[in-house]
Formats: sequence, structure tokens, C-alpha cells
Amino acid sequence: MRISFTAYKIALILVVGILLAVVLYLMLDDEDKPITQARSHQGTSVDTSSHRDTFEYFLSTLGERNINDVQHAYNTFADSVSYGENQKPLFEKYQAYRRALDSLNAPDSLSGLDYLYFVQTQVTQLQAALFDDQERAQLFYEENLAREMAIKRMELEALNIDDKAMQQQWQDELDKLTPDMKASYQNAALIGQINHVMTSDDEQNRIQLNELVGEEAAARIKAFEQEEAKFEQNLSAYFAEKSQRANPMSGSDLKSLKDKYFTREQQRRVNALENMRSDSQ
Repeated sequence: MRISFTAYKIALILVVGILLAVVLYLMLDDEDKPITQARSHQGTSVDTSSHRDTFEYFLSTLGERNINDVQHAYNTFADSVSYGENQKPLFEKYQAYRRALDSLNAPDSLSGLDYLYFVQTQVTQLQAALFDDQERAQLFYEENLAREMAIKRMELEALNIDDKAMQQQWQDELDKLTPDMKASYQNAALIGQINHVMTSDDEQNRIQLNELVGEEAAARIKAFEQEEAKFEQNLSAYFAEKSQRANPMSGSDLKSLKDKYFTREQQRRVNALENMRSDSQ
């Protein structure tokens, strides 16, 4: 039995039509299917405190979900709020920012404040490249302020001056801020936050420090603090032993004593401290 060409075309059209209908059904069914919450988000709602809080809410599930599922979950949320369409491009840029941060590599030779200077420069340049002034203020205002002031605080601590002089110079730094920055700093208790973060071994404070400057930088800060603590111990021991030696000490004896407690780089700092002591006496 021969099948006419017309019947063949009709059969072919029917088959193609059925296949298209199946594909469209599956696509529509996939789009309409609700996104289940990630395990870590069970029982929570989207954090809408700020744009950044919302972005971090969704991105925090990376690892449980791939980036496509995270994006799908965010898009579903964005489509449900009035500002969603305006927020979507910012979310894309924020993801690009996070990826760029992950690729930053500091030279191994940097440590302490030099490393923090590097981080500060790289982060601010990256923000300027991806975001306009208003977006940077919305996303990074407090973070940038806290990081900058943390650096200034460490610069003051490195001077090894007494507490009274330290607090006065710290207040002088605060007074240089614009009124809104100063008010924000004080009202948010960021000064206290930095003090606790920099001096406490509490797990929560370690997490806050990681959020402030990143995990690698936080580890280097802690290492820098440990070096500073060791320097302080050696400095006390040096002055105690020096006071028990003959006065004045010979140049060679003084050099030997300094070599006992300090590296060559630290000795320049000790010399400056001794000059400050002499000037104050």
C-alpha cells in the first residue's frame, strides 16, 4: 500500500507539532515550578535590609546550589518585588565584584600594614571600576569606612605610644571625618567593633574580621598582632636588661643587646622609641 505524498506531509506535520507541544510543556512546567529553599535557608525569609544583604542571602547558598540555581532563585524573588527589575543589574555587578575579589593575589613579600594597604588599594579600585558613586555608597559605605579606620588604628598602635596619647590621636583621626561619616561611625559603634575584633580571639569576632578584610587578610592581621605582642615582650625585656647594665653602655655592648632581642628592621623602631624617651625626659 502506497502512502501519498500529501498524507506523508500531514503525518510529518503532526509528529513535529506533537514534539513542539511536549517541549513547550516541559519548558513552561520548569519555569512555573517553585524553587525549594536551600537546606541552610529552611525556615528563613529573604533579607531585604539592604541590596547587599539580599545579594549575600542568595549567594550564601553557593556550595549547596550551583550558580544557575542561585540566579534562578534570586530572579524569582526579584520578580515578586516592585524594585526587582532595577536591582537585577546590580546583582550581576555584585557577582562580578565577588569573582574579582577571589582572584586578587597579594605579593608574598607583603605583610602587616603593607599588606592591608595593598588590600585597601585593590578593593577600592575594583569598586570604582564596577560601580558608580551611589552604588558604592549603598553597598560598601560601612565596610570601606571600617577598613580605612582599622588601618589608621593599626598605624597608631604601631607607634607604641601611651594609651592617653593613643586615644587623643585616635580622636584627632575621627575629627577629620566628615560629620556624616563620624556620626555613622559613632552611632554604629564601629570603633568598639574594631577594638573587639582586633583584640579578641572570640570566634564571632574572627568571623567579623574575615568579613571586614577577607579571610587571607584576617589571617595576616592576626599574625601581625602576634608579632607585635612578641615585640612588646622583647621591648620590655630589653629595657629591663639595659637598665641593669653599665650606664652608659659601650656601642658594641648596646648593639649586642639589641641583636639579642630584635631584628635589624625592629632595631630602627627601637632607636626611634629611645629617641622619643630621651626627648620626653
